Amino acid sequence: MTFNIAFRKHPKTEFQRLAIRAAPHSWPFLVLLALLLIPLPVFPQVSLTGAIQFSTNSTGGASGGQDWNTLGGDAVYDLWLALNPDATSPVNGPSDAQAAIDISLEAGHGYKFYIFGQPGASTGFNGLNLFFEGNNSAPGISVFGATDSPSFLPDSSTTFTLQGTSVAGAGSVAYSSGGVTVVLVGYDWNSPATPPGDVCQSKEFSPGDGPDFYGSFTLRVFPAASLSLSPVSGSPGTKLTIAGTGFAPAETVDVFAGRIGGTPIAAPTADSTGSFTVTPLETQLPYGPANYFALGLTSGKLGAAAMSVTPGLLASPGTGEPGGTTEAYTLGFGSGEIVDVYWNSPRQLLGAVTSNAEGSGTLVITIPASAPLGINGLIGVGQTTKAIGLGAVRVN
Repeated sequence: MTFNIAFRKHPKTEFQRLAIRAAPHSWPFLVLLALLLIPLPVFPQVSLTGAIQFSTNSTGGASGGQDWNTLGGDAVYDLWLALNPDATSPVNGPSDAQAAIDISLEAGHGYKFYIFGQPGASTGFNGLNLFFEGNNSAPGISVFGATDSPSFLPDSSTTFTLQGTSVAGAGSVAYSSGGVTVVLVGYDWNSPATPPGDVCQSKEFSPGDGPDFYGSFTLRVFPAASLSLSPVSGSPGTKLTIAGTGFAPAETVDVFAGRIGGTPIAAPTADSTGSFTVTPLETQLPYGPANYFALGLTSGKLGAAAMSVTPGLLASPGTGEPGGTTEAYTLGFGSGEIVDVYWNSPRQLLGAVTSNAEGSGTLVITIPASAPLGINGLIGVGQTTKAIGLGAVRVN
């Protein structure tokens, strides 16, 4: 980032003249001049330079429905940003030529932007891509969620550049650059309704021909630390190695899965170099990309890393007799999707279960009377994501 600082003409000469005019015994004045010459601290910053909102399917893929962006001069509706829900404090606009944004985000601060778009098609799901530092071709943050809901997930499906061409989503709710980590901590997109109603139509912040789609997104900006995960994919219950660096020596670091806040999954103490390593089990999260965070409680530094959650299937108890029952636990499937559970050989449907918000569910199954002795396979198939999870039962 380039910082433009305006000075008077020949500032050094002016200070020299002031110093010469000062009496030799006016040392307090000279000390003040010396302090004025010390540069002010520069806090890490990053620039938000683009946002696009668009319709998706239930897994985050761009559906070809309505989209809105902060790029003037194209055929796409403008996405208006404001600092309040009635759009009386606009960030961009009101003309199409003023649709672009370039917003400095400073470490240690939070930012909430209300967003508005022209009425259009809606699939019931929606996505948001945010772009940084002028790179409006590769999103830095990509999420999707159900319309009229504050719940959202990272998105790695095919989405849009700021210009509306196809691109893979970032698969993350966090973006790090230049010593700063930006985290999307809140996002929603709502059907036209009142309030706030018709507050911003194309090219003008004034009533028009109908109420707007509206919502908001909230960003928190932290000084950055580094975080790494191993493995980078696995089903819930997998042993992870989480390593952090760049924290304050001997500070407590809270490690979170999915979102910042709530109960941490680990709370290590950084060593004398500001590093730590912990080995928790992967928590229950839905299918697809997921973020892990590490927050230094003294330094305020944040590390973020992403992994891919894959499905799994467990049986408890893991043994049984033909005709007996056991419970099948589905893990790492899509949030709220129906999962069909099959006995592998001979192949037959045992039942279906709807996943909770974390992608998990429980189904009581009956071991087929024809099941052969020994280890038999179980298969879980997500009806929405088409994700497949494997498990086993030993038949006695």
